[in-house]
Amino acid sequence: MPSPKQSDLNIVQTIQQSYSVLNETNRKIADFILHNLEKATFLPLKEISKELGVSDASLIRFAKKIGFKGFQELRENLIEYIRYIIYPTSKKSIIKEKDRPYIKTVVNKDIEYIKKTMNNFSPEEFEALVEMIASARRIFCMGWGYSSFLAEFLSFGLNFLSFDSRSVVRERRPLIQQIFNLKDNDALIVFDLLLYSAEVQEAVEYVRNKNNKIKIITFTNDSTAKIVSCADLSFYFDLSGHEFQIISLTAPMCFINLILERIVLIKNDKTTKALKEFQRVVQLSPKHYSQFNPK
Repeated sequence: MPSPKQSDLNIVQTIQQSYSVLNETNRKIADFILHNLEKATFLPLKEISKELGVSDASLIRFAKKIGFKGFQELRENLIEYIRYIIYPTSKKSIIKEKDRPYIKTVVNKDIEYIKKTMNNFSPEEFEALVEMIASARRIFCMGWGYSSFLAEFLSFGLNFLSFDSRSVVRERRPLIQQIFNLKDNDALIVFDLLLYSAEVQEAVEYVRNKNNKIKIITFTNDSTAKIVSCADLSFYFDLSGHEFQIISLTAPMCFINLILERIVLIKNDKTTKALKEFQRVVQLSPKHYSQFNPK
């Protein structure tokens, strides 16, 4: 079989072309990758093998079977493929890189930030994060400025999966006023990137001084940010260099997707019920058109 790098096939096409000659274990791995591109790209090798019930060696053998040197090279090709999903190429107008070099620069820089972000935490830290969120009584997601988009996105995803979550963003009421009623076993998730806010710091310090049984999780791009000292768990998004004129949220969004996907797995009964209920409502509603009701 020719090396994937020597052919015009992308990673998905390579797997599909090889599928008929794969054994049962390799087909199981292939199915997982094809149906879970983001998870296959960003989850650690041990997490993937654990989820599939196969050994690390099986994943490496699979990668070699379809023409790669190892699983790391396969993962690099997945990242390359995903970047074309995040930044799709227009079919009507193909822009040459030599004419518009900034396209390649922006895409590559986002991919670099995603890689660095995923290397900033261990599997154990990630599992602790997911468990803290999934076991919380209520989840408050806070952000200011650009970070408010991340807070709202995570809160939306958690609500969609039937968790009691709300976004805490600057609207009519100050942030601190919106978190007055946090109680034992609630969780406060705080996004504070680049444009740090004294209002966010004030709110986080208030919660920490009020009740140590409220879990605080912070996401920043700087380990010396003041809110980190109040956190039970801290994670860092790599935004070094600030090459973008507008802050890129690609890496944080990918990380949030990873959190939500993991919660679906560990709280399968709860999330499956929520997703089925959503599907039922969409099918019954004349106001919705979707893949659930293709008429």
